[in-house]
Amino acid sequence: MLISGQILARPHIVVVTATTGFRHDSIETAELVLAAIVAEQNADISFIRTEDELAVLDLQTADAVFFVNTTGELPLSAANTLLAWIRNGGTFAGVHSASDTWHSLPDYLDMIGAEFVSHPPEANGEIVVVDATHPATKNLDSPHVLFEEFYEFGRINPPSLRVLLSLESKPLAWEKSFGLGRVVYTALGHRIDVWQSAYFRAHLSGIVQWALTPAYVKRRSVRH
Repeated sequence: MLISGQILARPHIVVVTATTGFRHDSIETAELVLAAIVAEQNADISFIRTEDELAVLDLQTADAVFFVNTTGELPLSAANTLLAWIRNGGTFAGVHSASDTWHSLPDYLDMIGAEFVSHPPEANGEIVVVDATHPATKNLDSPHVLFEEFYEFGRINPPSLRVLLSLESKPLAWEKSFGLGRVVYTALGHRIDVWQSAYFRAHLSGIVQWALTPAYVKRRSVRH
């Protein structure tokens, strides 16, 4: 006898680490750290690491997409799929050089909220929590000194952003909307030791929590 019911599917985060420009040596560490955080939050994770994999991007089962230290002009087919998906209500998180990606696509840069222009030498910076009510910042010390590569941005419009972290009064992490979708970006994440730090791990854990919140409400289900 068949009993009608539901099997709740675990939320699924797709993490893209493909690059056509500079490739960070922290990517392998980033994948390990994110996999552990996502598992702690009872969700599934998959990785897209190459241009070929990204060219056939399929987001039908994705609850959130993370671009983690991506760089360069990645396949345009993926950009079209991704931007349409976010506009229609998808959730996106960009980490560090996600803002150094698809410089030729104004829609992508508008979606993420800024464009990487340059960076000074790595240095200590005093990071300030601007909005402590957001999951990405609620467990962070403020101010916090971190040795990191800090970006200079173009195409940034602070009034359109919910600024979460700042450095010398300049936005460093933020949330914004794009169509019906939600976007979070953090400029941190260049160095291996930053990825291994308790501070950045708490920041990332909050970003994952933020990304998965609607997924737990709208979990896909199948009948049995």
